[in-house]
Amino acid sequence: MSETRSVPRILDVIKSITSNQESGRLEIVSAGARGTFLFNEGKLVDARLGSLSGFPAVNAAVALRDVEVSFDHVPPALHSSSITPSERVVLQRFFGIEAAEVGEPAATVVPEMDWNPAPEPVVPLNQAATIPPAFFTVPRLAVCLALLIGLAVGAVALRQRFKAHQQSTASAPVSTVVESQPSPVSESKPEVKQVAAKSQPAVKPVAVESEKRAAKVQDLTGEWQVINTVHQTAYKSFGNLKVGFRLKINQQGKQFTGRGEKFSENGQTLPADSRTPIQVTGSIEGNNVVATFIEDGRMRRTNGRFVWKLQNGGEQLAGTFVSTAANSSGRSAVTKQP
Repeated sequence: MSETRSVPRILDVIKSITSNQESGRLEIVSAGARGTFLFNEGKLVDARLGSLSGFPAVNAAVALRDVEVSFDHVPPALHSSSITPSERVVLQRFFGIEAAEVGEPAATVVPEMDWNPAPEPVVPLNQAATIPPAFFTVPRLAVCLALLIGLAVGAVALRQRFKAHQQSTASAPVSTVVESQPSPVSESKPEVKQVAAKSQPAVKPVAVESEKRAAKVQDLTGEWQVINTVHQTAYKSFGNLKVGFRLKINQQGKQFTGRGEKFSENGQTLPADSRTPIQVTGSIEGNNVVATFIEDGRMRRTNGRFVWKLQNGGEQLAGTFVSTAANSSGRSAVTKQP
């Protein structure tokens, strides 16, 4: 383990590790907060800071100042990672940090079966009468008895199934034949026999239906209004504060980006010089929407994460948010604007 040292910004340390393609564990301490970042050949495998993990942990660590760090050159285990695929894109785009794609665990090796090197010989049927009495030992008789019992049970079950099938066939309505009389026209027409077939429920192709549902993705493109209500924060004065944002989202497939600005606090519209820009990057999977954001405040840059669910036919989103601004978190409600 290397010695602990103080650095003004943790991002410079992370970029040094990635550029040198180092592997190991980076321990960080700042203002009582402790965290661990794992690297493999310069790629970030896992990130944790206090109760945060993945992108929120990296996001919060980048905002820290005067950090104590120590790096241990021990290759980490690659069995799991707290960084999602969408978070890898955001880390590369905004911080220049490349995250590793953790692979599947190696397949389990099946040991070779210990076959009997000397199997017992099979006696032909025409020689069965010459088999000595010693051949019919107690284990062999037990096996034969078990086979006979299994055959008997199978025969009884098969017979019961056959009877049930006969009863269902007898109770089913018999198809009727309806003969239509020829129409009184000059040309003779053959008689047409129509069989009223037993109606059966339509069978829906499950695979096709599931593919259609998978292919259909809710389009979030448009203008949205976001209202974040602060429930937890490091500053009591921000408790229950309602912060409003305006977003314009552009979606491509399941991925989307958005740009906008903070425009209100507790329902009061902010003056133009107090509105701060915000950028959003996220993805949609079914009814679940996950996005990360970066807000350029007047004093410093903050960032965080949204977790929403589609509601009201895709016209509204509801969920939670977490932000490095005053270490706040709470409820998030989003409404599509006409």
